[in-house]
Amino acid sequence: MGVAVWDDSMEIFREGDAYCYRRILPLEDTGGKVIVYNTIHMYLEVFIGGELVYELKAVEGGMVKTTGFCWNTIALSEDDAGREILFRVTPVYSDSRPKTGFFYGPYREIEHKILTERLFQLALTVAIALAGVVLLLYGALVVKKGQDAQTIVQFAIFATLLGIWSIVETQVLDWIFPCSMAIVFISHLTLMILPIPFMLFLRYMYHNKDSRLWSACCYVNCAVIAVRVILQAAGICDLRETLLLTHICLLLFVAVIVAMTIREIVLYGFAGRVRINSVCVLVILLSTVLELAIYRFSNMSTPLGSMGFLFYITVMGIVNVRRTRELMEQARESELYRKLAFTDELTGLANRTAFKEDLEKRMEPDKASGRETILPTVIFMFDLNDLKKCNDTYGHDYGDRYIKMAADILKKLFAREGRCYRIGGDEFCGWAPYTSLDKINEKLQTLEQNIRELNDRGFVVPVSIAVGYAIYVEGEDGGGLYSTMKRADAMMYERKQEYKKQKLGIKE
Repeated sequence: MGVAVWDDSMEIFREGDAYCYRRILPLEDTGGKVIVYNTIHMYLEVFIGGELVYELKAVEGGMVKTTGFCWNTIALSEDDAGREILFRVTPVYSDSRPKTGFFYGPYREIEHKILTERLFQLALTVAIALAGVVLLLYGALVVKKGQDAQTIVQFAIFATLLGIWSIVETQVLDWIFPCSMAIVFISHLTLMILPIPFMLFLRYMYHNKDSRLWSACCYVNCAVIAVRVILQAAGICDLRETLLLTHICLLLFVAVIVAMTIREIVLYGFAGRVRINSVCVLVILLSTVLELAIYRFSNMSTPLGSMGFLFYITVMGIVNVRRTRELMEQARESELYRKLAFTDELTGLANRTAFKEDLEKRMEPDKASGRETILPTVIFMFDLNDLKKCNDTYGHDYGDRYIKMAADILKKLFAREGRCYRIGGDEFCGWAPYTSLDKINEKLQTLEQNIRELNDRGFVVPVSIAVGYAIYVEGEDGGGLYSTMKRADAMMYERKQEYKKQKLGIKE
């Protein structure tokens, strides 16, 4: 590839707080070649032949001390061949140490080498972020509401933030945007926020999910975030200098999780999502420790840590999606059973059970006064005339058609306000908020008009519905709306008797 790594050929020595790296440039043509060196929170001065040719330092008077993450590129000319080059690297923070990694060669080939080395790890981190986004969309669009959606969304936010933080840590963005403070802030902010959605998600795996300890951890983390951001904004301490506070928080959270897990195992056994989560966390720890060990002894970075996190996100994502799908299916079945229990099969109207439940709700005690207050209500009772004649003469199929046609009329009558129910073979009832007698008369006129239109189309018998209604009166209806219903039923019975007398030609 024509790219050389000079780490082993550099002479290293100290000058005060600075780390110095020196060597002689190649004697061959250096024109068109560059040296690329990566710094993290470092000031940098580069000298060729004793002359300062490159400098990286913080902005004077700025609120930020650090230079952030930066790939420094030093362009060489033909005249630099055989001359001495010196890198003076000064840590911004006392606990920082400079990295090795001096790349020499054509710029494009160095770029290809650096990005290629990080391509697999970048793909893993992008996969983590995308998994988080997919879970977020699943929770928001499919599950939509309830605790299950909340749990999925919290886990999705954690996965997305973890993916963003991991992408930043690959240093690919540093190559595209060198010395960008935005990347530094994104790295710190995502790391600070990460524990909150994770703790909120994790607590639902435990029986003591309502323990205040979970919330306390989140509040402590929010306080730490506020302190770190304020200190940075005031120019007192960089985020890097207060990183220890977040590390202490993370250790505190680990201790809480371990304690909660031990309690869960002792009281309820090691099973379910707690066991799966614990195994996945163990995989993360092992992969991270192995990655650090390899880096410590061979100075080689590996994607093992990212692979461990991707494994965790994938497994826990699948577990939570399966659980939510099972709960959603149970909810659908429960809703179906409820619908069957409260719906009349023939007409699709609500049945007597639903009517009783709705009336009870309308008579619920007033929470403020503590006494039972019933909103102004009018109850309607309906009975189908000549249904028995239709059944006896033309059969029950025609009788069912009669009931359905009447039900459709009544359903439309209560479409805008109130509700209609089939409470018996040929009996229907309905309620609506009471506003005025004019509104009641208007509803009855609409019913008569709809019946006339139906009869104009023709049926084996004329459709006729006896109607009675009553308005709830607080002093008169001691039994609440049930008393109102009885008065409406009495009026309906009188109308039905009048209809029969008219058919028989009986005069009063």
